[in-house]
Amino acid sequence: MFDIHNESTDHQDMRDLTIIGGGPTGIFAAFQCGMNHISCRIVESMSQLGGQLAALYPEKHIYDVAGFPEVPAINLVESLWKQAERYNPDVVLGETVTKYTKREDGTFETRTSTGAVYRSRALLIAAGLGAFEPRTLPQLGDIGHLEGSSVFYSVKSVNDFRGHKVVIVGGGDSALDWTVGLMNVAESVTVVHRAHEFHGHGKTANEVLEAREAGRLKVFMDTEVRSIEEQDGTLSRLHLRSRSGSETTLDADRLLILIGFKSNLGPLAGWDLELCENALVVDTHMKTSVDGLYAAGDIAHYPGKLKVIQTGLSEATMAVRHSLSYIKPGQKVRTGFTTVKPVKENKAQ
Repeated sequence: MFDIHNESTDHQDMRDLTIIGGGPTGIFAAFQCGMNHISCRIVESMSQLGGQLAALYPEKHIYDVAGFPEVPAINLVESLWKQAERYNPDVVLGETVTKYTKREDGTFETRTSTGAVYRSRALLIAAGLGAFEPRTLPQLGDIGHLEGSSVFYSVKSVNDFRGHKVVIVGGGDSALDWTVGLMNVAESVTVVHRAHEFHGHGKTANEVLEAREAGRLKVFMDTEVRSIEEQDGTLSRLHLRSRSGSETTLDADRLLILIGFKSNLGPLAGWDLELCENALVVDTHMKTSVDGLYAAGDIAHYPGKLKVIQTGLSEATMAVRHSLSYIKPGQKVRTGFTTVKPVKENKAQ
């Protein structure tokens, strides 16, 4: 993983933009700040940059980012950082922004969990979905003693599944991607999905169905995991039940539950910003209901929003570009170019 050091302890240094969140959107926003000649600071609550890509599935392959036919998540994060680091953005890790204040002069102060206060002329929230925790299967009861050894909610290393009998629960992008990704690693892979069709990328869904037809894996649709069996402190069997009532028992020693995450906006929920569907409402300039405060990535909401990495990168570009009119009033913002042209002052005759 790339090495990033926190900025100096001089918290009162003014920056043009404070970026809350150091996932792909936040990192790309820092790059855009450099391209537009404005200073920035990233404040990230985790101990590393990269958001969910780095923390939950660094080895997952990403297929839908322009310019990368296929790229491991952690490699994408590293590429984004290499792009941004040439402009030397300040980075603060391990601090959660708990409060913001807009001062009378229009600048912002953000206070973090450590008591530090950071000042900037504008603010960009790129905090993803806030704090996140995986959705579980309540019907299985307390399985905490199996988590991290037999039961997983993400894939941090494919070696945790190498040579094992793996059952994947879910039908979205992550479940389908890892079904394909683990077929040549695990002893066997079985997919269990509660709905009658997958809801991930069509291409990946077709790969999974073709692999089923070829006998490379099993797929149970309209089916749920109802209970488990253990042997010597590890998972040994799963009991399934279909919507029609039929029951199946599977031998399995790895259960990978990929049914999404529950998001928690945390302090953001109390910032008196307009919310919709647990996200911040923005306009066509990515501005929230507060002038000078912008949002991009999964945390931003507008009609027709598509929550994919590519969208977040585009929104970061728009948010930074449009923030220029607030950060540097009196300068003309050219939305079609990568430069900012100062407005010429009229000389006294």
